[in-house]
Amino acid sequence: MELTGRQRTAVLLLAMGDKFTADVFKRMERFEIADISKAIVELEPVPRETVEEVLRDFHESLTEGVDMISGGQETARRMLVKNLDPETAKFVMDSLSLETGAEPFRELSQASPRLLSQILRNEHPQTLALIMGHLLPEQAASLLSNLPASVRAEVLTRLAKLESVPEEMLLEVDKVLTSQLIAMGGKEGKKVGGVQSVAEILNAVDRATGEEILTEIEEDSTQMAEDIRNLMFVFEDCKNIDDKGIRELLKSISNEDLTLALKGASEELKDKFLSNMSERAGNMIREELEFMGPTKLSDVEAAQQNIVKTVRKLENENKLMISRGAGDVFV
Repeated sequence: MELTGRQRTAVLLLAMGDKFTADVFKRMERFEIADISKAIVELEPVPRETVEEVLRDFHESLTEGVDMISGGQETARRMLVKNLDPETAKFVMDSLSLETGAEPFRELSQASPRLLSQILRNEHPQTLALIMGHLLPEQAASLLSNLPASVRAEVLTRLAKLESVPEEMLLEVDKVLTSQLIAMGGKEGKKVGGVQSVAEILNAVDRATGEEILTEIEEDSTQMAEDIRNLMFVFEDCKNIDDKGIRELLKSISNEDLTLALKGASEELKDKFLSNMSERAGNMIREELEFMGPTKLSDVEAAQQNIVKTVRKLENENKLMISRGAGDVFV
């Protein structure tokens, strides 16, 4: 396999790894880095024999077990980002028309503000701030208008104080929220059917009918039935439980789960729980919430899910009742 001078340099850098590449790039001009990077992008798989030939020419040895080396846009982007300062890396990638990599919250930015606010209704204000920081101003403004008034100022305050956030964290949060967007039917204008539509319908019927239908669905698909149940009732919906039911629920959940769950709840829901506790117990949880530091989103969601499961259990045992709208009948 015959290689040009640029291609031989590209093979050498790929074979020797990031540390070697960083040292080489430090000694090159920007146009030279761009030239070699273009060769990496265009490089096709290189056989081991050719790699060995290139390495012999540079008096280096090949790491045992490497059969071939592949280039491509992602390889070039990774090397540039890892080995250059951000400004230089962007200059080179722009000159090559390379994608700058995964863009957090890209899919969420395509959703309608109303649907997005539904997906994010239980998210912590810090998460909302992260997302708003990645939206266009007009998109962020629309989302803000659809959020509960009680959290708007806090979200913007957190956004104003927001500093750099690890890309891995952003992508992980984006992954979770995007899966919720998919479950809810994607963009609002194209939403037809899906488990969210089923959940909304079953929320409007009486409990006995809903459970009968879910049991039938469960016989065909346990996962689908669980997905529907998850969408039918979320932690924020606890505000639809009457005070007697909340007091019954408080007997069956731990203060640890409750405190964590309330970390991501609306003020209305916090008041719903705390007003049904003794003054001393309520004040203790308020203090814990006030002084609690940053909390993993996964921990908050796990605590909320534990409480939701307890709600379902108590409802099945007729120990509490969830208001489901005009269809409720009391005897």
